Amino acid sequence: MKNKKLTLIAVCLVCFLSATFTIKAAPDPNFHIYICWGQSNMEGNAPVPTSEQVNVDERFQLLYSANDCRNGDRKKGQWYTAIPPLARCFHGSQSNGQSMGFGPIDYFGRTLVEKLDPAIKVGVIVVAVGGADIQLFEKNNYQSYLNSAADWLQNYAKEYGSNPYGRIIEMAKIAKEVGVIKGILVHQGETNSGQNDWPRRLKGVYDNMLSDLGLKASEVPLLVGEVRYTGPCSGHNNVIRTVPNTIPTAHVISADGCGAAGDQYHFNVDGYKLLGKRYAEKMLELLGDNPVQQVDLSISAAVTVESEPGKVQISLNKENDNINRVDIYADGNKIASNQLSYEWEDVEQGDHTIWAVGYDNQNKEYTTSKIKITIMKPQTPFNGSPAKIPGTIEAEEFDYGGEGNAYHDNDEQNHNGGDRNEGVDMNNTAIGYLQTGEWLEYTVEVEKDGEYEVECRVASKETSGSFTLYMDNTFIIPGDDGTPGGFVKVPNTGSYESFETVTVKLNKLTKGKHVLKLEITGDWFDLDNLKFNLIQEETNVDLTISDLNEIPEGDYQVFDMLGRYIKTVTIQRNNYELFNAGFYILKNKEGKSYTLLRGSK
Repeated sequence: MKNKKLTLIAVCLVCFLSATFTIKAAPDPNFHIYICWGQSNMEGNAPVPTSEQVNVDERFQLLYSANDCRNGDRKKGQWYTAIPPLARCFHGSQSNGQSMGFGPIDYFGRTLVEKLDPAIKVGVIVVAVGGADIQLFEKNNYQSYLNSAADWLQNYAKEYGSNPYGRIIEMAKIAKEVGVIKGILVHQGETNSGQNDWPRRLKGVYDNMLSDLGLKASEVPLLVGEVRYTGPCSGHNNVIRTVPNTIPTAHVISADGCGAAGDQYHFNVDGYKLLGKRYAEKMLELLGDNPVQQVDLSISAAVTVESEPGKVQISLNKENDNINRVDIYADGNKIASNQLSYEWEDVEQGDHTIWAVGYDNQNKEYTTSKIKITIMKPQTPFNGSPAKIPGTIEAEEFDYGGEGNAYHDNDEQNHNGGDRNEGVDMNNTAIGYLQTGEWLEYTVEVEKDGEYEVECRVASKETSGSFTLYMDNTFIIPGDDGTPGGFVKVPNTGSYESFETVTVKLNKLTKGKHVLKLEITGDWFDLDNLKFNLIQEETNVDLTISDLNEIPEGDYQVFDMLGRYIKTVTIQRNNYELFNAGFYILKNKEGKSYTLLRGSK
């Protein structure tokens, strides 16, 4: 009996140790995972060429996400070589038996594994529902949408558990056990075509994914594909191009030139290939030259001074104690040795690449990933000296300094021509194609303190255009209630060649050198110039305390001692009852100021 008890204890102890000390392998930092979601163009709506179902690199993997494989050849939550179709096994077929389901993610993944280091694998999670509104991916709103959706759409959604967003999170958590999520790709919007709140709703989905998966936006960018350039939804591209204004870590993938299918909404095989390659090219750019994650030695860099001469703080993390020497490189040149923290100074404007190499006692090399940083050129006035106020500032004569420094444009292309090699849409006389979120800066010199107005020469065929002005990042256009924060509303002038003048009064400007910022708050107008006029020069207040008998008759604006406007009065001799006891400043039309101290009666 005693031996039986000992045997039982031993068996239980073995079971306990097995359960307690089971250790999961850490996620592979070189297994890059991408979440891909959207409508039918993300799913893939072209027939799958037989030639595309062979010779797929095994480094390109698919985590299958649907429940629809009737033959059991693919199971939800399992990894497979990414042979199309990627979204659903049963994706329909043509009369010749050829499967549908070839889409952009096929050549997104194939391009990545072709261009990346062989040490890196690529995995994709594809969850897409043809014809779906973005509401289907809003985790708190999808159910009400499904309840009233067509039967066919409800059936599509059932293949993702009737909760496509929930299926994305479920699959992504499985993927995180073996790899690292590097990006989120979306192609959606045809059903929401032209809806200006679409970027905000897209941000909601993106933010929810980041939160639910414990991800950082700075480490997991959002790649947003344009819709077809032909067909009834092409106008939605104007909305898509504004997404980076709402989501700073978003990047728009152009569909220009991508081949169209015979219907009104989808791409053909060649179109999907080109679109997929463009997704991949942007991701490769974001990953940098050498994205292989080196566990033994890693590098990070932070730009502390963004314009020339720039400064970059470089930090190294050494996990391998056998590494006894480290060299830091920038643009192919060694800039430091045996320093785990280094400040690179006097960095010239332009793009730079930074990495490090460590060595152990056997002289084995440990190379970090390569980091790209950008130093802006110094912001300087267009004509070499600040533009004068009062005076006229030509819209196209914004400061030198480049994108993100002297201006921001929603895309890198100049759609208007002109001599300057900049991303602003301009010719030699005006700027155009102006869209919400864009801005330009002008170094100016205000010659006199005082009250000003600005005459704005604008042209548009729409009534949606508007902009505002800042001086040193402070609003200078008063709102309707007199407080800062107003806008210049651009009228429909009949054409983009017919310019009209809109005059707006400004808040007080102060003498000296400043940076004037013009920010676009409403789409589609052209701007020729801004003419600043001095309405009333600020004069020093005569500090002599005056009696009413010493103040000439006439109309005056009345202010309190803090300069706040009270009312307008007409001064006549001996009309003391106009003022209660207190201290006042009176200004006439000529700008002459008087002070008045009224005692109690």
